[in-house]
Amino acid sequence: MTNRFQIMVAAAAICCVSGLALAKDAALLVVQSDYRYLDDVEDVEDAAMLERRLTAEGFTFFDSQSEQAEDVWDVISDFRAEVEDADRLLVFMSGRFANNGDETWLITRYAEDLDDLSIGGVGVPLSAILRSLADHPGQALVLLAPQGQDTPLGVGLTPGIGEFDAPEGVGVLIGPSDGLARFVDETALTPDARMRSVLRADHPGVDVFGSVADNSPFTRGEMSKAEAAEVALGLSRGERRDIQRDLTILDHNPGGIDGIFGRGSRAAIADWQEAQDYDPTGYLTERQVSLLELQASKRAEELEEAARKRAEQQARQDHAYWEKTGKGSTVKGTLAYLKEYPDGLHSDQANAALAKWQSGSEANIGKGERAYWNNARSIDTVQSYENYLDKYPKGHFVDVAKNRIEELKQAQKRQAEWKALAAAEKSLLKNGPLRLIVEQRLTGQGFNVGQVDGTFNAQTRKALRQYQKSRGLNITGFVDQVTLARLMINM
Repeated sequence: MTNRFQIMVAAAAICCVSGLALAKDAALLVVQSDYRYLDDVEDVEDAAMLERRLTAEGFTFFDSQSEQAEDVWDVISDFRAEVEDADRLLVFMSGRFANNGDETWLITRYAEDLDDLSIGGVGVPLSAILRSLADHPGQALVLLAPQGQDTPLGVGLTPGIGEFDAPEGVGVLIGPSDGLARFVDETALTPDARMRSVLRADHPGVDVFGSVADNSPFTRGEMSKAEAAEVALGLSRGERRDIQRDLTILDHNPGGIDGIFGRGSRAAIADWQEAQDYDPTGYLTERQVSLLELQASKRAEELEEAARKRAEQQARQDHAYWEKTGKGSTVKGTLAYLKEYPDGLHSDQANAALAKWQSGSEANIGKGERAYWNNARSIDTVQSYENYLDKYPKGHFVDVAKNRIEELKQAQKRQAEWKALAAAEKSLLKNGPLRLIVEQRLTGQGFNVGQVDGTFNAQTRKALRQYQKSRGLNITGFVDQVTLARLMINM
């Protein structure tokens, strides 16, 4: 029972401005009801109704019904190619589901003898669908209709939908297919309908996860004149990212530099408009885009000039302290320099000298102490160095051991902070291309990131800390919104 097709709808419509084109919407329906080796489930009529309703609404429509896994994956891939430029996104998945506690799969037509090793070859992972929608906060709705809780499953699998993390701004509804289809038909696609309130009042059998608000792109009425004017500009995602960069440089926080205008970007635009004595609509006109760019460019020049002077002063201080501490000629002096300038201009020389001392190559070091020290270094824990100090309180490596103990203790204290910074960086950069841009921009400004490959290693972190220090930013070694905006100046 295979019925796979795509309906491409491009329609001009008169909204609040004559000649304004409708934004592109995309819908994905994956229905598995006719199984070869499992009992069938019935929900085809609901899918057909959704197809008609979404097509009438002008959605680009991607449909897969009771197909083998490879064909389902192809349809999903086609849908994902449309996601980036879409306005509204709707996903409806119905059939037998299974989970292992960490991942949930929709089981496809030819599945049999399923366990946690084999399901990946015949299932559609829910996490992949949710990741595809993560860049569209407030614009995406996922409907899941699990069927057949009696699905025979092997080791490691449980019937139904397991725990999952809905991306920020993405709504996920789980319930019976007829109720979900009726909700889409009567509420989600109805202008000015209050989705959250209707779900509470009329759909008690539907479980709500993630973000489902009363006012969303699915239920909005006519565009305001301000919104229509911005839509008419046809801003690309790159141009939107530039606007977010400019807002950040001007100290208006858009909540990200991803080319997606969510609530944070609209609030930042409105704040900037108010500061310019414009009506704070949250939507930009062509003139305002030009003014914003001009102001940000001027401010960026001021910031970069200040950074140049700061870098010159920091370099003088760095060189002076390197001279003062003996230019790497003593352990204490070298440790003092690295404590003050861990990523300084002479940090590589200092670390090399320190490594030489730690190798214990001097002839006056006893074999016992050298072996004990090498063991402490290989374990590299606070306890291993404290054991060395207890054994050799006046040993050759006392200063180095004390310094390493302090480093490790500080690292332990900062683990939670680093974890939070890494998570924020991952959310901000999201993908490989932005990571490459960060490395390319750092390299272009004279900071050594090592190989430019989008992989942030210790050398990349060092380059980031050096850049942040030179710009007077918070020195973390992780990319935050302000660091990204400054790196993207004149890009």
